[in-house]
Formats: sequence, structure tokens, C-alpha cells
Amino acid sequence: MTRKESADFSLKRFAFLGGDPSVDFVNTVEEWLSENPADKLKSYGDLLDWSQQAGIVGSELISPLRKAASECEQDSERVLQKARLFRGRMYRILAAAAVGDPPDSKDLDAITVLARKAAAHSRLERSDGGFAWVLDEAKGCELDWPLWELARSAVALLTSKSLEHVRQCADDTCGWLFIDRSRNHSRRWCDMSSCGNRAKARRNYARQKARRLAAG
Repeated sequence: MTRKESADFSLKRFAFLGGDPSVDFVNTVEEWLSENPADKLKSYGDLLDWSQQAGIVGSELISPLRKAASECEQDSERVLQKARLFRGRMYRILAAAAVGDPPDSKDLDAITVLARKAAAHSRLERSDGGFAWVLDEAKGCELDWPLWELARSAVALLTSKSLEHVRQCADDTCGWLFIDRSRNHSRRWCDMSSCGNRAKARRNYARQKARRLAAG
């Protein structure tokens, strides 16, 4: 596999349809509602790949973090497990929000703990004539960096009006989440070209079968 083919393969592993980094991170599990969901985050390297493609970790930090992960394998595995736990908690919170149910307080508490750790590594700086709350520059073996960025993204979403428009894909097994920014807020599918078309095909098949049965 050439370097370009490898890069193309890496890009195809992740989809960004949720409208927000914390939502897209939840969608790194395929078919949440099936009996055998598939996890796209197999390693800490996958977490870095996703973080870079999502734009939450700058390219200049990826190589240092990869190097730190290779030198601290147990720590990188620990961070990967924490990321998966974070993902599960955000999934439950957002799936509940999508149907107007209250979240589990334990999930909110866990997000709060992580957000406080991110805040401890943050500072104010000038940005576009105003100010921005940004993470300090990464130093040493700070493998939690992607998690801190995810926590910041999660808090921003959960405290915004966009939360009112979080939806879950209407496909029976997909379970992916997205922010519905359609004009009438009537979007039903994470992606019309996949889940939407499958649903359309099932409806057509059901109609054809009903016609055959009716015709005897």
C-alpha cells in the first residue's frame, strides 16, 4: 500500500456527519443499536487519527503524541479506555436528549470531572478581536490531550441551543447521532445516501410484496 493509499484508507475509516466533534466522536461506533456494534477506535493511534481529521488536535501535535504513546504504551491504552468510556457516556446523554429524556446524573458527573481537568490546562488568549478559552501547549507525555479537547467540545454542545436539535438516525440498527440543522428540522437519517436509501429500499420491497400478496 502506498503512502497516499494509506492516507486515503485512514480518511475513509471515519465519517463526520454529526455536525459537532463530540457527536462525531460518538459515531466512531458503527450500528450502536445492533447486537454487535463495531468500534472504529482499535488503538490510541486511531484516536489520534480521528482527532486530527476532526480538527480538534493540530497536526503539529500528532507526531509528538504518537512518539509519547510509543514510549508510554500502558498510558496510551489507559487513555484509549477513558476515551471509550467518555464516548459511551456522551452517547447516552445525547440519545436521551434526542427524545427529550433526562440524562443519567452519573454520566453528567463523569463529563464534569473530565471538563474540570481540561479547564486546569486552559488559558484565555486574544482571538479575532476578542478572547478564546484554549488549551495550553502540550508538553511531554500528555496523552490525554484529545480527551481534554473532547471534553471542551462536549461542554460547549451540552450548554448550547444546538442540544435541542440533536437527533438519532431513524434506521433500526444505526443509532448514529446528528444535529439537525435542516430548515424544518425534519432530518431523519444520519446520511440519506446510506441509511436513508436502505430505508427507501425496504419500503419499496414491502410495497411490492404487499401487491404480490394482494394479487394472489
